[in-house]
Order: sequence, then C-alpha cells, then structure tokens
Amino acid sequence: MVKNFNIIKALCRSALSNPSDAIIHQITRLRDSFENDGYSKEAKSLTNLLSTSKANAEMSPSRLEKSFVNKIAEEITAKTVLPVDKETSTPLAEIFFNSELPERMPLFDENIQYGIKSVINEWIQFDKLLEIDATPASSCLIYGVPGTGKTHLAKWISKEIGIPVVLARLEGLMSSFLGTTSRNIGNLFAFANRYNCVLLLDEFDAIAKLRNDPNEVGEVKRVVNTLLQCLDSRRGKGFTIGVTNHQGLLDPAIWRRFDIQMEIPVPSSDVMFALLKNFLKPLEFKESELKFLVWCIEGMSGADAQTLSHWLKRALVLDKDTNLVSIMKRFALLNSGRMDSIKRNTMLHSDEDFISTLLNDKNYSFKQKDLAPMFGMTASSLSKQISKLKESEKI
Repeated sequence: MVKNFNIIKALCRSALSNPSDAIIHQITRLRDSFENDGYSKEAKSLTNLLSTSKANAEMSPSRLEKSFVNKIAEEITAKTVLPVDKETSTPLAEIFFNSELPERMPLFDENIQYGIKSVINEWIQFDKLLEIDATPASSCLIYGVPGTGKTHLAKWISKEIGIPVVLARLEGLMSSFLGTTSRNIGNLFAFANRYNCVLLLDEFDAIAKLRNDPNEVGEVKRVVNTLLQCLDSRRGKGFTIGVTNHQGLLDPAIWRRFDIQMEIPVPSSDVMFALLKNFLKPLEFKESELKFLVWCIEGMSGADAQTLSHWLKRALVLDKDTNLVSIMKRFALLNSGRMDSIKRNTMLHSDEDFISTLLNDKNYSFKQKDLAPMFGMTASSLSKQISKLKESEKI
C-alpha cells in the first residue's frame, strides 16, 4: 500500500476539496492506520492535508474555497510531469515560473493601467474581501486586435499574483481523432486544478474557428460543452486567463464564464510615442521625428511599432545618408498590409502633397522647420516648395 501512497494522497486531497464529516472521519482512520503500522512520514502527510482542510473550513462557513489560490493544491516544480496528447505524446501545455515572466506591464493608456492594477490589487488583498464575503474574480478574458500585448499582459498579471503559469494554446489541443480534443481539454484542466497555478489559455478562439466547419458540428458541440464544464470546475481552484484576437467568434456561453472581460485597444498616439522611443534605443530621435513616426503608423499595434523600430535601425546602419521620409516611404511600400491605406497613398504620392498633409494636420501641429530635414531639405527650400504649391492651388 505504501508504494501507491502518492495515489492515495491524491485521492484524499481531491476528497478534501469538498469534505464531509464522513470523508474527514475515513481519512483520519487511514492516517491512524499508517501511524500504527509505523509509517510516520505518510501519516504526517495526511495530517497536513486534514489540517489544511480544517483551516479552510474555518475561514469560510460554507466551506467554499474563495481564494484564487488553491490552498490544498500541489506546488509545481521543474520536475512536474505535464499532460500530453495520448495520440501524439505532445505536451498540452508549458510551465513558466516567476523568473521567466515579464518584469513590466506593457505600455497602455492610464485608464487601462488603472483598471489592470485595480484588478491585481483585488487578487493580492483577497483576504480583506473574504472578510465581507466578497469573492475575488477567478477568471479574466483579454481580447483585442493582434499585437497589442495581450499575452504579455497575461503573463505579467501572473507574475504579480506570484504563482507559476500553465500556458496552453487551444490550437494545440485540437486533434483529428474523434473525442481526443475534448479529452485533451479535460486532462489540461484536471492538471491545472491539481496544482497551484494560473491557467493561461492562449488562442482562445481556436474552438470558435472549429465551429465554422460544417463537417465538425457534432464534435464541436462536445468540445464547447467540455470547455464550459471545465471553466466551471476551475472556480475556487485557481485563476484562469483567456486570450483571443477574435472575440466575435466566441460562444456567448463562454463569455459568461469570465468574471472580467478586458479589451486591449491599439495604442493611442501618446502610448505609441513612448513605445517607439523605447524600441528605438540606443538610437536617439528628436521629439519632432518621433511625432512624425507616430503619424505614419497611427492605428497600428505595438507589435507593428516594434517592427518599424527594427526596420529603422537596419536602414540607418546600412544607409546613413538617407533621410527619414525616404526610409518611411520604403517601409510603406513593403508593409502595405500593416499601414493605413490613405496614409500609405499620401506618403507614396508627391512630396508636395505629403508635406501639405502633414502641415494641415491639426492633431500633430507639425512645423516647417522640423519637417525640412526629414525630407532632406533646408527650411528655405521647403518654404519655397510650399509657396509654389499654394500658387498652383490658386490657379
């Protein structure tokens, strides 16, 4: 019996997650039996389980576990065995420990930062909330367009909570074998419920994409139902974060499973300015140049800002004599899928029209003396060009 003690302990732990007097009595008898037979180590382990269960029961008269941390769960270590797809032996998730998670929150507008910090504060101070029977949120859906820092944010939130992350991409749970997808999802959640962790579900829309396949209707219903049941099973056992780029594809019932639903928009001009300034280090740009770059990529994502920064660094190293506008024209030409089509057409049209558009933009208030060096001109040359343009418009 001792060689199977890990199985016995796991069964006892599972039973004590919602204990009755009968369960406590039987586990106490089992503990005493181990003690009488000289297995003091095993008996002590069961004593610890019983003590933890009693403490949780005293904390909450209803015996519901209200913390986002599962107090009777096992701790994840580097040696913890991950669940796998039984058909392919591919791991269903990967583990990130505190040292592997981001140190800083992605750059967002102040109102978004305030909202995120207030939610984290709720999780950190859940004991105070429990005193007034106010259960902290146990799930969060983060959604928005690609490249806005959603997965980065989810990992940073996990770091702030202070427990490991079990990261699973739902796309990777899909299987061509009938029933295997549902089994994979069930095994993933069983693993997450067993350990003290944040369960991070990336590519959460993968199941929604599957729903669009008319040949998979029956299987999809089973998968969605399994996911709904598993999300319900996580309440009181841990914190769950879902991340998706396609929130419109999600089943309404899935939406309702998340206590918090947080949209991450594309960066504002102020945030984009800060992102570019950070991404472009160690290169230094004037404020007017950064403002011009922000104008060029307005409406794009933070990931696009990073792509542009790498582009600028390469271009300035390979061609030091080129001007900023020429570099951005090449960027617009070779990144048409990223750029706003109107701005792209303006940039690739005549310099006269480009300069006129910039000077007439009331949101950015560009000045001639700042634009001139970006176009490779002197201030007087640019002024003359503008004068000619105005004269031609009168005619």
